Amino acid sequence: MRFFEKIFFIPGFVNCYLIERDEYCILIDAGMSKKAKKITQKISEQCPNKILKAIFVTHAHQDHTAGLKTLVRLYDSEIISHKKESGYIMKTEEFPTRGGFSGFMFKLLDKIMAIPACNVDKLVEDNEIVHGLRILHLPGHTPGTIALEDIETQALFCNDIINTNKEGTAILPPDKNYALDYDQAINSSIKMFQTSNPKAIMPGHGSPILEPEESIKLYLEEYKKV
Repeated sequence: MRFFEKIFFIPGFVNCYLIERDEYCILIDAGMSKKAKKITQKISEQCPNKILKAIFVTHAHQDHTAGLKTLVRLYDSEIISHKKESGYIMKTEEFPTRGGFSGFMFKLLDKIMAIPACNVDKLVEDNEIVHGLRILHLPGHTPGTIALEDIETQALFCNDIINTNKEGTAILPPDKNYALDYDQAINSSIKMFQTSNPKAIMPGHGSPILEPEESIKLYLEEYKKV
């Protein structure tokens, strides 16, 4: 599915997005291991003569990073993340988790999946522009979570900072079960909308929202009170 002229939606349990630039293409998140096949197909269909120059990792949760190793092996792409997230991707730091049952299950899943470490080639910071994307550092879901705003189209790639419903009509808050600091995650989601003017919302989970002004207004009205 295509959004705007050069943004391609790769849906699934985790959404990934392929963006075509003049001489190369870039990917936002790698998804689970099996997602690599869909991503390679999309690249072959939409950008057959262009290299996958970079993969942006919005955060280091397994469902967004498990396919990294396969894609890097195929395309030799550079991996880009916020500096506060890089240690988790490279496995040089232990990923922090919540307490309780959700934290236990996260650690158990990490052991079962045994996602290999990947080198992070470029570290980014808040408000930096890389490959035509403005970086928004928005911690809470994880320490180094980022959103990405496409300068050309004003599409906003939100990953898990917010969710949307399957109809693509409503913005939902971050998931309490997976946000490391839920209050901070809510505040970051509010900041994201207050410091951007998106023409489209591209979530990590749920359906994209085009012309999201009313959805953003309703979300801020509800969650600025929290």
